[in-house]
Amino acid sequence: MEPVVDPAGPEAPGPDCPHCARALRRVDTWCPQCFAPAPLPTFRGPSSTRRSDDPVPVVPVELRYSRWQRTSVSFGPAGRIAASLALMGTGPLFWWFFQLGGAMFFVMWTAIVLPWGLRDVWRKVRVRR
Repeated sequence: MEPVVDPAGPEAPGPDCPHCARALRRVDTWCPQCFAPAPLPTFRGPSSTRRSDDPVPVVPVELRYSRWQRTSVSFGPAGRIAASLALMGTGPLFWWFFQLGGAMFFVMWTAIVLPWGLRDVWRKVRVRR
């Protein structure tokens, strides 16, 4: 038995984004406009064996969240560690280069930007199985 090949291909239109209503392709895992996760596909079975009045079977998809797995919208562990080091090294670098002005920048960087940046770098992202 040969595998079933989708005649439309991966570039075929898929569902719309639930947040901004942009048309997505089937291969999109996130919306390129609002960066929201794309709706997960559901298997509806072969249409030739189904009658129109039969309920549509929907297979639930298990969701996983990870900080360590690389996805299309997040870094893997090496990228996250590099981004963290870059964020933490920027404040002292400016202090050293610009002395007094750098000290004020360092305080703002450490109090506002660094926690915000580290939170975004290390947030858990949805991973498909």
